[in-house]
Amino acid sequence: MAPKSGSKFPGSAIELSDTLIAGMIGTALRSQLGGSRQAAKTVMRWTHVSDHTARSWINGQTSPSSLHLLEMATQSEPIMAVILKLTGHPSLALTLDLAAVEYALEKTLKRIRLLRGEIPE
Repeated sequence: MAPKSGSKFPGSAIELSDTLIAGMIGTALRSQLGGSRQAAKTVMRWTHVSDHTARSWINGQTSPSSLHLLEMATQSEPIMAVILKLTGHPSLALTLDLAAVEYALEKTLKRIRLLRGEIPE
């Protein structure tokens, strides 16, 4: 009997494997932070791991433990979006996007009001 290479969460069409999860996490980290030395330092600061471990995650070679994954999700919307996608809740990622849009709009409105002199600096 061949070993099972992956499994599916209920409601998810994606067959999961450690390799797939590591790749998705690496892609999410690179999309947010890039692949530079500074990116590794940021991941190290978020999770208190070594440089080697942080680079392995960024390059998609290994995936973090559950604790480290949750630590990253508190700092990284792309990581949270990966978690939502992997668990069959990709539509909830829209909530993250809407919150970012709301924040950007509020910031822009504040700048406009400052330029108009409607609110003091």
